[in-house]
Amino acid sequence: MRNLTRRSILGAGTVMGAGLLTGGFPRFAGAQAKEITVTAFGGVWEEAVRTCFVAPFEQKTGAKANVSLGGPPQWLAQVEADPQDPPVDVLIMTPDLALSAAKADLVDDFTVANLPNLAKTPQELTDSVAGKGTIFDYGVGGITFNKETVSQPPKSFHEFVDRVSKGEFVASVPSISYAVTPIMLIWAMAKALGGGVDNVDPFFEAMAKMKDNLVFWGAPNDFFNQMSSGEADVGIYFDGRTWNHYDSGATWIDFLNPEEGGSLNGVAVQKPKNADPLAWTYINEILDARNQEKFADIMNYGVTNTDVKYSEKLNGRITPWQKTAFPPYEEIAKVRNDWVDRWNREIGR
Repeated sequence: MRNLTRRSILGAGTVMGAGLLTGGFPRFAGAQAKEITVTAFGGVWEEAVRTCFVAPFEQKTGAKANVSLGGPPQWLAQVEADPQDPPVDVLIMTPDLALSAAKADLVDDFTVANLPNLAKTPQELTDSVAGKGTIFDYGVGGITFNKETVSQPPKSFHEFVDRVSKGEFVASVPSISYAVTPIMLIWAMAKALGGGVDNVDPFFEAMAKMKDNLVFWGAPNDFFNQMSSGEADVGIYFDGRTWNHYDSGATWIDFLNPEEGGSLNGVAVQKPKNADPLAWTYINEILDARNQEKFADIMNYGVTNTDVKYSEKLNGRITPWQKTAFPPYEEIAKVRNDWVDRWNREIGR
């Protein structure tokens, strides 16, 4: 007999309640509950997940995918708390936390046997999370600018630093309160200026040169407000968010990938150990080319199935992942706190 856990009891109660409310009877498929719990960020992300991944999964399997909203630290903590009966069946993770989950042996290996569509995902993107997941979606941290006030934008991080330092324009950069700043700004600029994970002095030296002509954003909408008000003319921001603003009517905004390559900020998918095996079917839908095409069109971000054919709208917007700077997520995780401490001492904003 199947062990009754709190999760399975609650799941059965939900199904039974739905049956009573509709005047029908709940349907069970043998001993296996025909529901899984998947994860998504809120807002347009949730809408895209439901449209592009949940809908085809439910249509193909007849099962239901319940969407849990939140963020990777929360979901990882939930799996860590109950690894034998994880409360979510599919994890959406930042690469650094995906690596933490892999090291803790909380997630399963990704293989083509379980995920046929994994064969269409570049091996480097699976290797980046130790083979226990893969990156399926990514943004590029590059240079966003107001093309009405900046007719000749800086084409590289070198040029960006030089022209901001000279006061040619005011630039907006993410503050240390933004979770991705150590990757998209500290590491990416340090690498472009001759440093790297083991040497971020070039970044801090550049910030000292630019300090009189910088403003900081703590949340993505702050950046857009600074740009639209004229407080800043150019800045370090994400490609997808830039194009979302453009599509919403801010046609004065534009984006370019720096010559050195902006940082690739990936989103990984993983399956917790002991999660429902139906999770494999759902993840395979995430890795499907047609589903990823729809997802990219909604989100304005790059996806990773090599069979994807971007729409005409996206062809000039998406930066191939090979032209980005691929962060060494595991190495950054080791020194991240030191970078934050140094930022607080030397920059303080």
